[in-house]
Amino acid sequence: MSIVTRLFTWIGAAASGAFAWKLLQPEFIQRSPSRFLAFAEKGRDGRLPVALITGASAGIGAAFARQLARAGYDLVLVARRKDRLTALADSLQQQHAIEAHVLAADLADSDDIERVADVIADVSEAGRLDLLINNAGFGTVGKYADLPFQSQLDMLHVHVTTTMRLTQAALPGMLRRRRGGIINVASTAGWYPLAGNATYSATKRYLINFSEALQAELDGSGVCVQALCPGFTCSEFHDREPYRVSGFRREQLPAFVWQTAEEVVAASLNALGREVVCIPGVHNRFIALVGNFAPRALVNAAWRRISPV
Repeated sequence: MSIVTRLFTWIGAAASGAFAWKLLQPEFIQRSPSRFLAFAEKGRDGRLPVALITGASAGIGAAFARQLARAGYDLVLVARRKDRLTALADSLQQQHAIEAHVLAADLADSDDIERVADVIADVSEAGRLDLLINNAGFGTVGKYADLPFQSQLDMLHVHVTTTMRLTQAALPGMLRRRRGGIINVASTAGWYPLAGNATYSATKRYLINFSEALQAELDGSGVCVQALCPGFTCSEFHDREPYRVSGFRREQLPAFVWQTAEEVVAASLNALGREVVCIPGVHNRFIALVGNFAPRALVNAAWRRISPV
């Protein structure tokens, strides 16, 4: 083996080891709270900062709402189900003495995307938007050739187009204030081209790459971006019709792979401003690590053994 070959082998091994340690480091290491949770700093007008959360009616989105209300943020809650949003907003206002506004919108619809973008631009221009959580999303199960094209196009709008548009609306005001955070909820699925979830895994990969590139552009601006990549999370996501029809059951997977929405959100908020890609849970970091280095043929063969399609 030549000296050059050995050198590159050593460099590759060192880089792989550093990457593995980064992903698998224990989460019990004590860290000071993220600056976004240390205090909710009031503006010059004495009003609280605002966090806008899409997909806020359940699951991870609702957990973001609960934790940010507890930290002292006013909220704008966005989702399709207005009754669920209203109930959550009323509860949080009573518990935490904050303002919570409801905005019913279907983010697969271009007009509704623009309505939400206009609200974001107004709040951002007013200097109050501290956090934008692009959380709205859904999944389908089935071979791409068999799925209705509209459902795949809707997914592209909700995951990708909405994230792009709302982020663009939020940035000017954040950049002027030199303060702000944007969390794009991706998935560990972004590391895997999953048969039966082709569009889902592709859009989640987009969110990871988009977030990393955007953070590189924003370095030094005071605005930070995060791609949050949860794995299996206890929420309504896997209870929806596509997964029920496919025969998917939670008990098919070992209990240790499941996290609560509260655990995912706590990890995300604590890492905001520190980690561009946040992967809650050591087991999920291992999954991402395997996705980076394992041969695709091996990954696909393993996935076919547990895939519902």
